[in-house]
Amino acid sequence: MILERLDVAPAELERRTGWTIRPEGACRAGECVPLDAPFDVRELAQRLGMALVEDTQHGLWALGPESGGHALASAELPDIALPDRHGRSFALRSLLGTKVLMITWASWCGCRSDLPGWRKLREELNPGGLEVVSVALDTRGEEAAGPWIDKARSTHPALIDEGHLLDEQLGVVNVPSGVWIDEHGIIVRPPEPAFPWWPRQPSAERLAELPALTADQLRDWVTRGARSRFVLSPDEVVARSQHRDEEHSRAAACFELGQHLERAGHSDDAVGWFREAHRLAPENWTYKRQAWSLADPLQGPTDAYDSDWLTEVRKIGAENYYPPLDL
Repeated sequence: MILERLDVAPAELERRTGWTIRPEGACRAGECVPLDAPFDVRELAQRLGMALVEDTQHGLWALGPESGGHALASAELPDIALPDRHGRSFALRSLLGTKVLMITWASWCGCRSDLPGWRKLREELNPGGLEVVSVALDTRGEEAAGPWIDKARSTHPALIDEGHLLDEQLGVVNVPSGVWIDEHGIIVRPPEPAFPWWPRQPSAERLAELPALTADQLRDWVTRGARSRFVLSPDEVVARSQHRDEEHSRAAACFELGQHLERAGHSDDAVGWFREAHRLAPENWTYKRQAWSLADPLQGPTDAYDSDWLTEVRKIGAENYYPPLDL
């Protein structure tokens, strides 16, 4: 959350973070954290383990997510609304009553070519009660993601997350990732590698030879519902979501500052905040690849960064690019 002043209005804080300021303190989902009166965002940040990062040059602060647990505090889907290709807001909770497969992708990832596959899979499984929602993680928003959505002729909700909100709220660290959400708005599988098909000749970019949830597991869930062996309990979902400590909260704040400055035309100043986010959360490939792509669409070596996509993949080994999948 970007702040131009620290006396942020409680209504704006609630809209952006879900925390409501009441006489008893900051409250969310039945939990309340005591605060002194009057409300002070600095005290809130300290009590909840939210990084508060200042950019003195531009007179800005960024408030990171709370730390000390996991990206998901519960298996209930957060109240998320994102714009579609034409800027119309779409609330994920509007799909209550149907199973949802949410797929994250990006214009800077080879998985942009998977969109027609997700459209075809949706056409097959929608009569059985499944909706597909694709979400592009793209700082440049509609300009970057829009042409790929148009090319795929997507018939499902195709949304754009230019602020990487899903990194913060669901713990997405790579694309493509799939999230399963049941009819009651409960996440039954947190973000995991997901592909709509299995290419005959996987490239280094696709890395599709690695373990990933496939259409067969999805068909089993659509048919069997809660009885599917691939459905996880709420406790398992939370435990499998990304761990979040204070460094990860600070990384999220730094990345948001970088994005804000990039959009404001201060690209050179944004680089320092992107580099800091990479240092603090080296396992977050969406932070890395998004920033690298802003400097070079091919994410190759540039003067702005010490490394690049191909060098980093070779360093860790392609088999470690995605986290192990536990079915």
